[in-house]
Amino acid sequence: MWTGFILISGLCFLQGTDGQLWLDTAPIRQRVRAGDTTVLGCTVENLGNSVVRWFGPGQSLLFNGVTAVSSDRRFSLARPYSSYWNLVIKHVKVGDQGIYRCQVQYPVTLTREITLEVQVAPQILPSSSSENQQVIEGSEVTIYCDATGFPSPKIMWHLIQDGKSKQLDTGEQLLLSNISREQTGVYRCTAINGVTPSASWDIKVEVEYAPTIIVKTPELSQERGKSAVLECTVVGFPRGQNYWRKDGNVLIRDWNYDPQDIQQNSTTTVMNLLIKQVEPPQGYGVYYCVAENQHGEVTGNVTLQEITTTTTTTTPSPTTVTTTTTTTSTTTSTTTTQSTTESTSRVSTLTPVRSSSAPSSLTSTQRPAATPSVSTRSPTTPVNPTTTSSYQPVVTSGPGYEINPGTQDNNAGVVSRPVKAIIVLVATTFFIL
Repeated sequence: MWTGFILISGLCFLQGTDGQLWLDTAPIRQRVRAGDTTVLGCTVENLGNSVVRWFGPGQSLLFNGVTAVSSDRRFSLARPYSSYWNLVIKHVKVGDQGIYRCQVQYPVTLTREITLEVQVAPQILPSSSSENQQVIEGSEVTIYCDATGFPSPKIMWHLIQDGKSKQLDTGEQLLLSNISREQTGVYRCTAINGVTPSASWDIKVEVEYAPTIIVKTPELSQERGKSAVLECTVVGFPRGQNYWRKDGNVLIRDWNYDPQDIQQNSTTTVMNLLIKQVEPPQGYGVYYCVAENQHGEVTGNVTLQEITTTTTTTTPSPTTVTTTTTTTSTTTSTTTTQSTTESTSRVSTLTPVRSSSAPSSLTSTQRPAATPSVSTRSPTTPVNPTTTSSYQPVVTSGPGYEINPGTQDNNAGVVSRPVKAIIVLVATTFFIL
């Protein structure tokens, strides 16, 4: 009876073909991102009385069967089934990376090796990477970007200008030969290793160069007494000193001049000069805009000219009738005998008479009465004076003037004796013939 019991019990513990202990010993490689949780699988069939042990990197014993040996509570066993002896690692660290062994001793030692690779997102090392820098145009520049991570990250370079990205090259360093002002911008290195997130590092490179001046309107015109604005655009880096000059003098802000600098960006400045009141002669001429920095100096010029205004007045010419006046001068000689004690003065007066029928559109010019000539004789010497009348009749196209008999001298109508004799002689001769 006891013999039968022993035989039955022995058969139960024999490792036959179906009951033989089995462990998959094929090595595997497993990756996990740092910070995540991973499960290292180990399946043992027909374990019997054997014990499953887990060893960590460096042959440190983690579990002996179901008993935890390590004090690190991040390690645990997961056994959803009796044949599963899975090792669970929470919050994986970079130091957890290495070879893990699931091991069973019966009758020989069976081992399964699992190589754990902890993937680490890339990180830039600022201490060994380039910082922002200013370089001189035409020089050679090398910038660096150092990054860590697992797997080893790949470095890519991009140039950022005005919000646009341009891919350049790959590698831990970037060489810029004979750098120009057009290469000013942000150089971004990006580290990629397949583990998110990727890492990037910006290096601002500013290229220094001497300023240049752009004058869009080199000539301006303005009237005297009015205001004017002169403008120059300066392009250069770094920004230096800008000022206006006229007739050898630097123009400063005062009651008439107001220089202003408008910064558009890191390299461009607009220089404005407000002249509140332009007055000759100092207000007109050539104004110089000057820009300078440590790399050079440049000068532009704006000429301000005066606008001359001409006022033309047009007066309508009325219809004019021109009257031509012909003046005839008549001289009358009169011989008069006076006593030695007598002094005679004659005054001849002309009185112009205008006909009432003269048109209103014609104008006759009246001459003032001439001052009479006065002759004075010596009391002892008889003189036969010749008196010339100042009367000068005026001939016009209209009605003529008339002599007022009442105002003429009485002697004006007397004919002299010699004249009478001549008249009698001529008449007698004519009668005889």
